[in-house]
Amino acid sequence: MKKIILIVLVALSVSAFAQQPESNLSVSLKQAMDAGLKNRYDVQSQKYNLAVANNMVSKSKKEWIPDISGSANARYSPQLQATYIPAGFISSNPALVALGAKSVSVFGLDLNQNIFKPAITTDVKIAKNNLAIQQEKNKQDENTIKEEIVKAYLNVLLKDLQAKITANDEQRYKEYLEVAEGKLKLGTLIENDFLKAKLDYENAKLETAKAKQSYDLAVNNIKYQINVPVETQLMLTDSLNSLFVASDQLATKGDASNRTEIKQLMLQQEGNRLEINKNRQNALPSLNFFANYSQQFTYTNFDYGLHQWWSPFNYMGLKLSVPITANFKNHNSIQEYKFKSMQTDLILKQRTADINFEIQKASTDLSNAYKNMQTTKSNYELSQVIYQNQKQQYKIGSLLYSNLLDTDRTLSTTEQNYIKAVYDYLLANINFQKAIGNI
Repeated sequence: MKKIILIVLVALSVSAFAQQPESNLSVSLKQAMDAGLKNRYDVQSQKYNLAVANNMVSKSKKEWIPDISGSANARYSPQLQATYIPAGFISSNPALVALGAKSVSVFGLDLNQNIFKPAITTDVKIAKNNLAIQQEKNKQDENTIKEEIVKAYLNVLLKDLQAKITANDEQRYKEYLEVAEGKLKLGTLIENDFLKAKLDYENAKLETAKAKQSYDLAVNNIKYQINVPVETQLMLTDSLNSLFVASDQLATKGDASNRTEIKQLMLQQEGNRLEINKNRQNALPSLNFFANYSQQFTYTNFDYGLHQWWSPFNYMGLKLSVPITANFKNHNSIQEYKFKSMQTDLILKQRTADINFEIQKASTDLSNAYKNMQTTKSNYELSQVIYQNQKQQYKIGSLLYSNLLDTDRTLSTTEQNYIKAVYDYLLANINFQKAIGNI
């Protein structure tokens, strides 16, 4: 008994451990987009639009399935209708005679099969076209979500860079303060300059804390975008360097035809054409095959056990329906879709021109942003060399603290320019990928 209890406890412990949520998550940019598309509820809800459209395709195809129905009809006549019998049949005089059975029951099966009806085939094509449009709409919505995830991911990397730079600033002002404190003890620095150095260091610590807060908010935003618990320890495996791609390599890819907006308009144009065909086909003759098989029971009552009073009968035939006024009724519907087709064609041309200009502009912005980023990066690296030289001069007393602060302000401006250039490049990269339909 003790062994059984021990086994149960171990099993429960293993089960509880297995049910614990994963607290650490490492994702690349692509993995973050995949996780967002998998986890987000709006993406999951949009899949039902596809299910509805796909169901309409199946529904349209089933119009070719024959209609088979069963029917039952039971009638009882307490008083039968009299029939006129001319003289010479029953008697020498004409007479009214009630003929027939008081109870009549008919149980039958009816079949109706479309043989020629072109509109059904067109309905299937329309349903498939609507399914393709819905797929492109879902793709467009997913692209919007992926764009937000990319921006959130890159924003974390950017805030991480800002946090590192402010941490370096804090360390720099700390070193200034240590040098000022040493000089104050030696009597080579006035107390006011020491207090300035101390205040600058406190301000630098505040900026570091604010940068850390901005970074934490950016991390929470990416967690929200990919729909993972806020307590998850998220680690981004991609770095800025791994995501920096030369603009001349990107600019050779993509054109307007890759954009889902263009594909949707082309599918809408195909839908207009199909609707015109369908309205014209509605004016064509249709041919149906029909058949019936029935069992009839006739007697004075409903005693169905009397087999001799059952009698089968059946029939089959073809029904040709020729619309006469359909052409007049369909004329306006055909004109409506012709107008829509001309309208869609103009929208398609304008949207193509808009996207081509968007691609051209995004490519230019990306190229300029990349060049600016490389320039500001070089300036930032040069500013670090200047900082080391100025620090040595300040230590040996050949540079006043006020002059050091002037140099430091230039250094801070260079750092901020570098951060801004990185941010501009990241945005330009996202906009270009979106323009070419590759996000």
